Amino acid sequence: MARIFGTIESLKSLKFELEDKGISRFSSVKQINDFLSNYNSEKLTILNDTSDELDKEFFETCTNLEQRIQKKAEIINLETEKINNIISDLKTKIDFIYNNKGENFLRKMLSSINLYFLKNQYNNFVKTKTKQINSSAKEIIKNIEIDEHFIKKYETEKQNLIEKRAKPKIEKLEYTRNVLENSRNLISGAIGENLVVKEIKRLSDDYILINDFNLNFSHPIFYKKHNQRIYSIQVDHLLISRAGIFIIETKNWSKSSVDSISLRSPIEQIERSNFALYVYLSENITLNEHHWGEQQIPIRNLIVMINNKPKSKFKYVKIKLLREMNDYIKYFEPVLTENQLNRIVNRLT
Repeated sequence: MARIFGTIESLKSLKFELEDKGISRFSSVKQINDFLSNYNSEKLTILNDTSDELDKEFFETCTNLEQRIQKKAEIINLETEKINNIISDLKTKIDFIYNNKGENFLRKMLSSINLYFLKNQYNNFVKTKTKQINSSAKEIIKNIEIDEHFIKKYETEKQNLIEKRAKPKIEKLEYTRNVLENSRNLISGAIGENLVVKEIKRLSDDYILINDFNLNFSHPIFYKKHNQRIYSIQVDHLLISRAGIFIIETKNWSKSSVDSISLRSPIEQIERSNFALYVYLSENITLNEHHWGEQQIPIRNLIVMINNKPKSKFKYVKIKLLREMNDYIKYFEPVLTENQLNRIVNRLT
């Protein structure tokens, strides 16, 4: 299996784009594709799960309501018995004083004072009896009202309840889909580059693939053909082998995009990268092992189209479909030794 270095650029860009938008649920392009394909079923799952949770809550609430109504009756009975006992005790004390005032003036006065306070207590308990009883069950009455309100809503507006409760998850799902729809180009690029990597992995370990290969030049390289200075290059895939180096650009374009005149041709970019890489290698790597003299490192330009490619042929670059790529790469005979290959790899990785 070919040796692989680095992460594909479009996948890094896509991951950054999604994380910037607060989306971190995806770790691969496959997961993104699965999400887009299964969006409607995932939305339906959310609604069904919410419905199941609501059903469960309804049955639990019905059970709780029965228990709370029973508990309320127990609390009211206990509080009623307690207050009735207090009232009865006060009435007994009042009757006792009425029947035992005596003849002594001081005793009569004390009895009258005591009777006054006892009557006040008695009247207060009688007057507030219902309020005190209800107050003792205040908390459970509140919970019963909440349960009854939920049961009524469930029985009359179940679908509205489901939609309301599922709304945050549905909105998050829709937001994720909208972000992905707006990132279609990045996704398409990531899919294409990922397919190229998978295909190249089928090659032997004599092949070394560097994904998202970058070079920066402290002293820019002058590119006479287009009268420009090159400060850096970025290549989708750089494949190093004993047959030389392949600069690979991946395009996952539709047929209409291939035929469109509005999209920029990738040929100029790959030629520019080829020239800069040639200059860089010439200045930094010397291959002196051949008895005829210094060897040149072959650098070939390859544009891999995933499904569609133009019918025309072009100078300085080969355009192959994904299924044609490996056969094209393996067509070239080795011209470098194992030692030379390792020197190039060490310099570029």
